Amino acid sequence: MVFSDGYIKLPSYFDFSQAISDLNLPISCSELHGVLCGYLAADGQRAGESYLRALLAQRESNDTRQATLALFDVFSISQQQLSQLGFEFELMLPNDDAALSTRAQAFSEWCEGFTQGLTVTGVNFDKLQNEEAQEAIQHITEFAQLDYAALRVNEEDERALLEVIEYTRMAVLSIHADMQAQHNSGTSTQH
Repeated sequence: MVFSDGYIKLPSYFDFSQAISDLNLPISCSELHGVLCGYLAADGQRAGESYLRALLAQRESNDTRQATLALFDVFSISQQQLSQLGFEFELMLPNDDAALSTRAQAFSEWCEGFTQGLTVTGVNFDKLQNEEAQEAIQHITEFAQLDYAALRVNEEDERALLEVIEYTRMAVLSIHADMQAQHNSGTSTQH
């Protein structure tokens, strides 16, 4: 866990990727983080924990203990970042010094994972109370289809990627707040 200005931060993409490499997971660490955040945004903490346990079921050994702990740490940090409803929430993406196409691919994978996490928890997107949250999910679904190979390494595409990442970060907070409000009021977003 990394602390910055009193806030718990995610480890870097590289550090997390290295930490979980012994698990040989079938998805990237960005997509994995997206799935976990989808579960958490839908208030599916138990489902998220079950997902992690299922993912790790055949991989537990003394060699993978540290990797498993790193995975649960990231889950816990993300849960805290979302539940504080502050602006500390982060997406697990490569640093800005990585190639634009690498960052765009990781972002697209994160969005794919996030929508999968929401879908697996049974969220009916049409039942969200906030129209902005419905729109945000639609945009995140579109971002998952991003043609990252077509991006040019120029200032315009660089700025555009940063803008959609920031939009997504704020959208996830909005979606989580909408889900929490429905959960607290007893209204269901489930199918």
